[in-house]
Amino acid sequence: MKKLSLKNLKLDANDMLQRNQLKTVFGGDGGTLECRCKNKHTNAAWWGGVSSCDQCTSSWCDNKVPSGHTWTSLICSGPLVGGGYGY
Repeated sequence: MKKLSLKNLKLDANDMLQRNQLKTVFGGDGGTLECRCKNKHTNAAWWGGVSSCDQCTSSWCDNKVPSGHTWTSLICSGPLVGGGYGY
């Protein structure tokens, strides 16, 4: 990923985004979201692309994690800065 330098824009205080505005900034290539299932004890992880975080459910993890393995947490993340949720 290429680093961006905002110094060349010469922004002043009125041009800066507030914290709540930053939540609406999109990054990346606008691709799919990622659902990740992880075992907190072994650090094993399984993931895949989803079109909506609504698809990232315990059933999704149950179907993605190979037989004989268990998952303890899931998270959905993607192009939204600060986006995603998990448990």
